[in-house]
Amino acid sequence: MNTKLSDTNDIKTAFDQVFNGFTEEEIIESDARLIMFRFLSIVEEKCEALGINRKQLAEKVGTSASYITQLYRGDKLVNMLLLAKLQKVLNLEFDIIEKKTYEELITDYHPVSDGKGWWIFHTFQKPEYDTIVLLPELDENQTAQAV
Repeated sequence: MNTKLSDTNDIKTAFDQVFNGFTEEEIIESDARLIMFRFLSIVEEKCEALGINRKQLAEKVGTSASYITQLYRGDKLVNMLLLAKLQKVLNLEFDIIEKKTYEELITDYHPVSDGKGWWIFHTFQKPEYDTIVLLPELDENQTAQAV
């Protein structure tokens, strides 16, 4: 890439070539490595907490220390069998969830004032239209208050 580009169109084209020139297969492989590194990050934290080094970890799961090193370098991809073994020997459990968009997350929430100038999001409870709820009667001394 030429670092002396002055025209903004040339700069945009150069960036597009660098960042958008990936094939579908390269993008999937990159995603696979990112997912693997999320798992390995959890494993590494647990190993540090337990005082286990990579060589000891390899012995516990029945593989070589060089294989564990290759995983952490990203040279190899972790398989599900190894993940299951890691769960067992480290006494942890991986949880897989669907990542939701912001819009999906807030559809069941609505803002409610706490009366002190702050807005709080509470789960929206859908009304039960089959149930009849009568409003309480007011005494002569009571006045209605806004909620």
